[in-house]
Amino acid sequence: MRRLLCTIFSILFVITVITSCRTFDMTATDAKYAPEVSVGSSFAQATPAPTEEETEAFPEAIAWPLPTDPINDPPEIRITLTAVGDIIMHKAVTDGGRTNQGKSPAEYDYTYSFQYIRSILKESDLAVGNFEGTLAGPPYTGFPHFSGPDAIADALYDAGFRVMCTANNHSIDKGFDGLVRTATVLREKKFTVIGTRPDEDSPIDAIVDLSGIKVGLINYSFETIGTRTRKALNGIPLPEGSDPLINSFNPNRSAAFEKDMEAIIDDVERLRREGAEFICLFVHWGTEYTTRSATWQRDMAQRLCDAGVGLIIGHHPHVLQEIDVLTSQTNGNQTLVYYSTGNFYGNWAFGTLGTSGKTQDGMIARVTLVKTTDGVRIEKGEYIPTFVVRTPRGPGMKHYIIPTIPASTNPEQYKTTENEMNASIRRVEKILSGCTGTDEIPVSMADL
Repeated sequence: MRRLLCTIFSILFVITVITSCRTFDMTATDAKYAPEVSVGSSFAQATPAPTEEETEAFPEAIAWPLPTDPINDPPEIRITLTAVGDIIMHKAVTDGGRTNQGKSPAEYDYTYSFQYIRSILKESDLAVGNFEGTLAGPPYTGFPHFSGPDAIADALYDAGFRVMCTANNHSIDKGFDGLVRTATVLREKKFTVIGTRPDEDSPIDAIVDLSGIKVGLINYSFETIGTRTRKALNGIPLPEGSDPLINSFNPNRSAAFEKDMEAIIDDVERLRREGAEFICLFVHWGTEYTTRSATWQRDMAQRLCDAGVGLIIGHHPHVLQEIDVLTSQTNGNQTLVYYSTGNFYGNWAFGTLGTSGKTQDGMIARVTLVKTTDGVRIEKGEYIPTFVVRTPRGPGMKHYIIPTIPASTNPEQYKTTENEMNASIRRVEKILSGCTGTDEIPVSMADL
């Protein structure tokens, strides 16, 4: 009998313990998944435990905690910017686009020249060109004072360009009127024009919104030495009233250069205040026909890097120069620099000034920007080698810009030869093969 009573008491004790544990676990569970509240909230009050009926209303199959909508970070935004070097209307180029020989008035069409690279430009989110010369109206002239037909602007727009740089050493080839007309015509053709403007009330730089990334665009040209009181471009004194209409700097006079650098940095800071998340500077600079940047350019690029410029794209030397990545000495940010993108469109020949084909070589710089919660940065820099094919045509020549790598495997389609393309590739590799960038900003030839 005593053994039976002990057994009964043991069973009752176990039942009591299990019941207490179930009650404690449910209370703990309720507390664990109660809404989080901050001290002082009107909801920071004791909440009565659910009754047995309320507890039983939730089937055991429901998992705790109940699912909630995840808080997602905004998606990354990724865009590409393409840019090219010098676009110059030599007389042979102008004549090559004539469509009504012997008739008046003369008519021109240059869309044929860009047929092989049009898709590359249009696939990017923004294509930027450097128009070196003027649209001053007839009579049309080539070197040394350039003025081409307005039809080239139509062809450039058709090719995919939407921004045109116009600050260069040939901006005043046709005087004040040529400077103003060039800026006016390009704007009328729907381009965003940077570097020059038709009047002091018009913008001279821009902020463009590319799929949610606001990019500030600035364009400056170097000056020739001039005098202490008079600026000059290409040895020509600036016409009266033109100084406020063109962005320029003088690397030959230290006092003027320091003042000019302050102006450039002021532009950078102003565009930042106006909402630009990334700054790109297009600069006309350097020594013609040399494949290496000058010391003063590298020093200037470093100062611009320290000032917050993220991308520098250069032109003017008429040949390719190195691509580099600089690191800011003030904040550690990196800047991608294309010192010279070479010639893009013009009538240079293999033997021009002993350059052995280098003036026919060029590149399309292609830069990928990415926007994350940390801001906007360069993801990678690429270059697409190009070549200007020249074919005889009447009094002038027809000029075709072709992508060198695809053309090397199918030369007939691109009006060239395998030998010509392989020679161009070797020249480009000699200049750019060592330009690989950094881990943060890798640089390479684009894979087309």
